[in-house]
Amino acid sequence: MKHALVKEGERKIDVIYNTAAKILCDMGYDKASLRDIAEAVGMTKAGLYYYFDSKEELLFKILDAFMEEILVGMQELHNQISDPAELLRAMIGLQINKYCEDRSRSRLVVHDENCLRGDRYDQLKEKQRATLSYWKSALAKLCVHEQLPVDHLAVDAHCLMGMCVWIQQWYDPTGEVNPDKLAERIFHNFLYGFLRKRK
Repeated sequence: MKHALVKEGERKIDVIYNTAAKILCDMGYDKASLRDIAEAVGMTKAGLYYYFDSKEELLFKILDAFMEEILVGMQELHNQISDPAELLRAMIGLQINKYCEDRSRSRLVVHDENCLRGDRYDQLKEKQRATLSYWKSALAKLCVHEQLPVDHLAVDAHCLMGMCVWIQQWYDPTGEVNPDKLAERIFHNFLYGFLRKRK
């Protein structure tokens, strides 16, 4: 019985956060209200305060959980894949598929992170820096493997991250280019340019 109650509580939290992410993304953080979210999940506004104390904390929990999932995925890929090029391909695939599976949180983390303040903003930024470190590490391994100069990796990592993250501005996963094909295209386009560093 206790296990069933825990599962039901977890399911309720998932419903609240998933619904809130969509509403915040569709309406914008400033325009969306806790009342909008409460009505969408069939709760009172007061009932929502059991799970978080403000709209800002709600946004933080949504974005923090999203970044944690990205970090865990990146770490697993680094632990499992030794070939630098294949590692990079897998990381790009992870980022692209994460967007396609979770478009609301993918957009919120780009457009509304600056709505957070103080420690919440700092904590999210720390996870973003950790994500960048995984990209830099993968590129550094590729440089060593291909005997390329290891310089300006932060610039290269930001460029690659931008290619993956900014698809939320234009990409339609239901179009002619499916997510796997898009990931492969980004991988080849970036890798071709990156390998020219040896010249």
